[in-house]
Amino acid sequence: MGTICSLALSGCLSFEPEDTTETGSAGDAGTRTATSASETPTAIDTPTATETPVRNSVSIESAWEQTFSSEKDLHVDSGVLYTPFRGDAGEPQGIRAVATESGETRWTSDLGTSPNILYATTAIGHLYLTADETLFAVDTETGSVATEMGLGDTRGAPAVVGDTLVVGTTFEDENTLYGLDPATLEERWRVGHRLDLGDDRYAPSGFDGAVSAGGLAVSAYRNGRLSAYDPVTGDERWVTEFTTAGPKYGPYADGAGGVVAVDSERRVVASLDSETGETEWEFDFQTRTGELPPVARPTFVDGTAFLGVERHLFAFDVETGERRWHVSIDEQVTDGRIAVTDDTVWTVTGAGTLQGYARDSGDPHYHDPDPPMTGDLVGDGNDLLVSSRSSLGRFTISEAN
Repeated sequence: MGTICSLALSGCLSFEPEDTTETGSAGDAGTRTATSASETPTAIDTPTATETPVRNSVSIESAWEQTFSSEKDLHVDSGVLYTPFRGDAGEPQGIRAVATESGETRWTSDLGTSPNILYATTAIGHLYLTADETLFAVDTETGSVATEMGLGDTRGAPAVVGDTLVVGTTFEDENTLYGLDPATLEERWRVGHRLDLGDDRYAPSGFDGAVSAGGLAVSAYRNGRLSAYDPVTGDERWVTEFTTAGPKYGPYADGAGGVVAVDSERRVVASLDSETGETEWEFDFQTRTGELPPVARPTFVDGTAFLGVERHLFAFDVETGERRWHVSIDEQVTDGRIAVTDDTVWTVTGAGTLQGYARDSGDPHYHDPDPPMTGDLVGDGNDLLVSSRSSLGRFTISEAN
């Protein structure tokens, strides 16, 4: 196979796979970490550094590459990849749409600004994203801006729930969750909330976007609560105490009617019933320091969730929480996402190492620390879509020779 080109993935190593998964089957008492809400969670031991593997069992080869000034985040839907784009002086600043199969640019939308972090969703023929305190609705066919709305500071992706666009904001005095008409961005309802510290003091906080689950809009209010809202009226359906330190901690719709989130204070991964807010199951994990653990955004495939937290990689059943495998790695994950191809689960560590593990067992498949990589990943069949600050590419996975 050819080596990888300049997208920070060249220099394939070779190594003899080393078993870094825990012993016992997923249902064994010695490896079970999922619990019901009434049970005491079982802590996962703090991992120790493992010996760097020395041979890859899979290889990656470049299918196409684009080089331009961008941020590392990307959003993929229906065969199109959307990524922030920053042209030279006088060139468009905004979003670029690229065909995932061929790498051809479909359009570049000039928003007059480019998001530092891409929080976006696609629905009803539009890409909804925020940049420079503005919410944009971009036509996915042409790249033209259909409409826009000044909102203020936002964190987290919008969500289309039914026929309502839900987006959250972060302000000093009051934080607002909006329900909007997705075609016109006209306001239908709003919910305001402040985290009261007493003595007329309020914590800087905010709604971290929203997800659609069980017909409701589920949102995290940073520093203390998860809540669900009727998308038509904005009425609160349930609220539960749950601490998330930013949108990367969730909530995430799990594809099975529930939501998964990471409680940054209690150090637990939990599943909540989207209709009631009750905890279905949870398991905890330990961290090496008292600092907030980095979270690699989960990917849900065929009823299995793949999630990275601090120095842990988990594969677990989304309905029961039963752990299918768990890998302890010697570097922290980044706040990108976990990517899944046909047979391999991929992550990038904080040190820039691309690592791959067998999708069904967690056995090591790939390890390449040189040159360092800082990009976002998305699996597309048996290919890997990769975005960094200066390039964008598609790579094909195959068995190593």
